[in-house]
Amino acid sequence: MRIKKLIITTLILIVSITSVFAQQNGSVQLTLKEAKDYALKNSPLIKNANIDLDIAKSKIWQTTSIGLPQVNGKLSGTYQLTVPENIKAFSGLSNIGGWMYNVDSALSRLTNDPKFGHITKPAPAEPVSEKDLKWGLTFDITVSQLIFNGAYLVGLQTSRTFKQLSEVSITKSENDLMEAVSNAYFLCVIAQENKVVIDSIYKATEKILYEIKETQKEGFLEETDVDQMQITLINIQNTQDMINRQCEVAMNLLKYQMGMDLGKQISLKDNTEDLISQLNADVLVQKKLVVENQADFRLLCIQEKMASLNVKYQKSMFLPDVAVFYNHQENFNTKSFSFTPPDILGLTVNVPIFGSGQKLAKVKQANLELEKVRNGKQQLTMGLQTQFSDSQSAFITSMNKYKTNKMSRDLSYKIYDKSIIKYKEGILSSLELSQAQNQYLQAQSNYFTSIIEMSAAYSKLEKLLK
Repeated sequence: MRIKKLIITTLILIVSITSVFAQQNGSVQLTLKEAKDYALKNSPLIKNANIDLDIAKSKIWQTTSIGLPQVNGKLSGTYQLTVPENIKAFSGLSNIGGWMYNVDSALSRLTNDPKFGHITKPAPAEPVSEKDLKWGLTFDITVSQLIFNGAYLVGLQTSRTFKQLSEVSITKSENDLMEAVSNAYFLCVIAQENKVVIDSIYKATEKILYEIKETQKEGFLEETDVDQMQITLINIQNTQDMINRQCEVAMNLLKYQMGMDLGKQISLKDNTEDLISQLNADVLVQKKLVVENQADFRLLCIQEKMASLNVKYQKSMFLPDVAVFYNHQENFNTKSFSFTPPDILGLTVNVPIFGSGQKLAKVKQANLELEKVRNGKQQLTMGLQTQFSDSQSAFITSMNKYKTNKMSRDLSYKIYDKSIIKYKEGILSSLELSQAQNQYLQAQSNYFTSIIEMSAAYSKLEKLLK
């Protein structure tokens, strides 16, 4: 019992040490699902799509704020090098209050008429010098409110539609990314398994070469048998080098699709059997395509809506613009003379009258653009249906091809395995062994190719059914 506990404790310790060692070396183990989840969080493609959505949300408020009250302030300072004579003349009117008081008092005394004598004596006016008239400092504050503007109303609808476009674009980007990551993951797994197969064949061939060299030294074999096996080993080594490069390229492609640093070390948990078992063939074949759910179709529907809004926008150019405003001006130089009243309340109405047909031409162009989008929408509907039918056919064909190639690979390996035994027994020549080996390698290559084709067809079909 103690020995059993000791073994379990040791195994747990080994697993923990291995995990810590892997983390310290920056290695990450991923299943296909984990690779997809990582890509959704780290892919620059998805990050940019989310940024576009944030931009669209910001544009909604930007457009909405146009119809809200606008407040602007302006501080203005001036200095006149030479004061015009008319300004000097108007500045003399600052004493008119005292003059009118004196006239009113004199008339009241002379005539005893009750109509006079009512003007209050003003405070003594400060003398105004030419220096006082040279400088000016004013502060203006203006409050405006848009009452009606057709372009603003259409623009508000367009900004909200643009947000919908960004949301659907995220969905499309995610679907495209999942397809790309899945294909890259399959490619990596197959490249690694192909490498294992080639490595095992290389070791077996290397062992046979050593044995026949020893046999040839004893004079039981001709030198040509050794040479033939040497050529076979060289060809396998070339294939081995090529597959090693393919593994590296496939792994970098997967990291790129996931948005992972290319220097990061990763290992794949799933093998081909695991991945193939995840292909739910029956569900995909039985499902029906709903064109309206397709991201591409939804994008085109939103583009149609935006084209329709563009027609409304061009037509809104014929409508008047109505706005109200209030302006207050504060003059800090009380000794200067100003014609501008301190408070103004106003209404502006801008009515387009004649534009030589320019607006009509823009409306016509917008209608034609809308017609093009609708034609494209009809074409996309037929294209998606055709693409779905082709994808179904491609998946079924590739699945049948996979089953056939798997059987062929198993049989060719059986032949190759028996050929090695026969060769060692002297029943088979080195050339026949080489042929059996090439047949097995070709069958293995066909098997892996059919898996890639099947996975690609499945991912395409799965994306169409989302």
